[in-house]
Amino acid sequence: MKQRIIIDSDAGTDVDDLFALTYAIKNPNSNLVGITLTHGDTEIRARITRKLERLLGVDIPITAGVAGPKSSIKKYWTGFEKLALTEEELKESFKNSPYPTYTKNTKLICIGPLTNIALQLEINPTIKNVKDLYVMGGCIDSHNFKSDIESWKRVQEEPWNIYQVTKEDSDKISFTKDELAKLNVSPLGNFLYESAVRWLDYTNTDSWIDHPPKTKCAMYDVLTVSAGLEEPYVKFKQVSKNRFVSCDVDLDLKNKIIDFVRS
Repeated sequence: MKQRIIIDSDAGTDVDDLFALTYAIKNPNSNLVGITLTHGDTEIRARITRKLERLLGVDIPITAGVAGPKSSIKKYWTGFEKLALTEEELKESFKNSPYPTYTKNTKLICIGPLTNIALQLEINPTIKNVKDLYVMGGCIDSHNFKSDIESWKRVQEEPWNIYQVTKEDSDKISFTKDELAKLNVSPLGNFLYESAVRWLDYTNTDSWIDHPPKTKCAMYDVLTVSAGLEEPYVKFKQVSKNRFVSCDVDLDLKNKIIDFVRS
């Protein structure tokens, strides 16, 4: 049975969001009914997501949501995101969709900071129908949590089953630049490859502080989407009544990602 999912993302910076959205859209087990964008210039992120949808031949409602705390935006919004778009794509009109409707069988997958989710708990009563929340981040120092710690605290107040995917497990599924180049055999592959190269190049600049340069693109968000689709790749251990944390991943997931990009 197809899983009805909504994805909240900060697509456009680290390339794993675009891979995750591709994975969700092309997966036969997925019924992706809405995509919301957060963190920084959310309209740019929404336009990048629309470009991906066009490459995949779909038209899923896209919501340019709220930006998040200014302190974290300054640190994590790079400014290179708009380079994914042509001048024409930057100028064309953009119609923003309202926040989506969550039904009782909707799974919520969050692969960005939790700003949109905390806001919707105040303004979108349908989000209370969610029972299962899948998030990228294993601890309080995880990027998506510390970028908006107050929103993460608010989300944890809900009686949802929360499935957390750790960086340690996500790092096991990654692509080198050479491996990404082998995926560059189509317009989709080219878009993902060029987005990945921009991200890897950025981590080798002086703007990328407090971290070593990256030589691989880890598929953090793809693992979170796969888990939300109830695929068997990501393994979880229960750590409390309604909290589950990843403990392993089947490396065959990498082959499935490759198949979806190349098909």
